[in-house]
Amino acid sequence: MLNSMTGYGRSEKQNGVFACKAEVRSVNNRFIEINTRLPKFLSALELPIKKLIKSRCARGSFDLFLILEKNDDSGGDLEIKPNLGLATQYFDAFQQIKNELGLAGDIQIDALLGMKDIIKTEPLTLDESQEKMVLETVEEALTALIEMRREEGNNLQKDLAERLQGIHQLTRIIHERQPLVLEEYRNRLNEKIKTLTEGMELDENRMAQETALLADRCDISEEITRLGSHLEQFSDLLKKPGPIGRKMEFITQEINRETNTIGSKSADFQISQNVIEIKSLLEKIREQLANIE
Repeated sequence: MLNSMTGYGRSEKQNGVFACKAEVRSVNNRFIEINTRLPKFLSALELPIKKLIKSRCARGSFDLFLILEKNDDSGGDLEIKPNLGLATQYFDAFQQIKNELGLAGDIQIDALLGMKDIIKTEPLTLDESQEKMVLETVEEALTALIEMRREEGNNLQKDLAERLQGIHQLTRIIHERQPLVLEEYRNRLNEKIKTLTEGMELDENRMAQETALLADRCDISEEITRLGSHLEQFSDLLKKPGPIGRKMEFITQEINRETNTIGSKSADFQISQNVIEIKSLLEKIREQLANIE
């Protein structure tokens, strides 16, 4: 089954402390490219998140948006903490001054709080369970995206199968038309020679030679055989799971190559028209393949 490279997924989870929201979008790309927008305090999770996406998707350009907020009103991505080590040093220094100078009175908290860097701000830190919740949120969003890519892939598969059937039919018409082309050429050649020779008897051996030369120049049987083989390979790929977009692109190039050769070898108008129809279907197939994983 085919997978599209276009998709969207969203998920929300929360525990007692944090609420997490994740959105992930993907579009087509020849390779895999992942862009993340995370809060700074989640930067350590960037690599695990990218590994997660790569483990489940082979191609596409991904944009991940992640928000983690506290459930209470404190908000923000910073934690306010006392600098107890520095406060202890200030207190000891004040106590030493008091003792050395024989001063009276107590050391008040206001004196400590007025000192520089007694209160410090630090980035939020997550414990193991909270990090696990974030990754689970991302995975749920990714699962929703993959499901959308799969549904779109099913639609693409039906469209490709229909166009492939059209190419099969046109190829069959060309194959059936080829012997008639040689017969028509022989008849036209006879008529032309009769006109030019005013009814003189024709050399059948020479006629046979001329017809054989044309048959050799216009023989497209090998191209039709290879074209049929490529079409079967393409049809088989439609039924296989996994990322097959690149293989299909290669086979489409080979189908186009054989079609061009058939068009250049045959001077028949009807075959030329069928070749044009095949190339038109191939162009539409190529447009669809650009979005297949």
